[in-house]
Amino acid sequence: MTKLKLDKYARDARTWGRGAEINYAASLELFRSDNLVLWFPAASLGHHALEMGFKAALICEGLTVFNPKLVSKLDPATGLLEADCAWGHELVPLAEELAAQRKDFDLDLDLGLPPIPVLDSPNTLRDGLKIFEPFFSELRYPVEMKELKGIGREDAWILQVLFSVLRPFFRSEIGNN
Repeated sequence: MTKLKLDKYARDARTWGRGAEINYAASLELFRSDNLVLWFPAASLGHHALEMGFKAALICEGLTVFNPKLVSKLDPATGLLEADCAWGHELVPLAEELAAQRKDFDLDLDLGLPPIPVLDSPNTLRDGLKIFEPFFSELRYPVEMKELKGIGREDAWILQVLFSVLRPFFRSEIGNN
């Protein structure tokens, strides 16, 4: 039986971080558009930017982007354990893993955002990440929207604050390029 191999980027924080930066820039650009239809992919790209940023930060902490359910199918020489994996699309669990690795990453951090009339303003980092969750689960494919409350330019402001908190945890790996 052929054993699985790790993807060459599974431990490459630089590539994950650069991908996060690219998706972040694209999201902000689409949010600036007056074409409201473009805000849907902007929201999805914003979620993707945060997810990739968390995975880059977790790689910096020694984790590997790999499905923990498949660890037993890997070549044992990799030495990877389930606990060493960063996996999934949900932002809050990824953030919780980063907080477990880095005591200076605080999910209860006050974002300092002014009240945003069209939505419940997020107060904490955790609250802000929760706003972005349905952008992945409910916008990628045609599904009934149960959690999504709307999309607007204010989401770009929230994304900017969230990304500015996350960026320092992987930025040193990608440099200024």
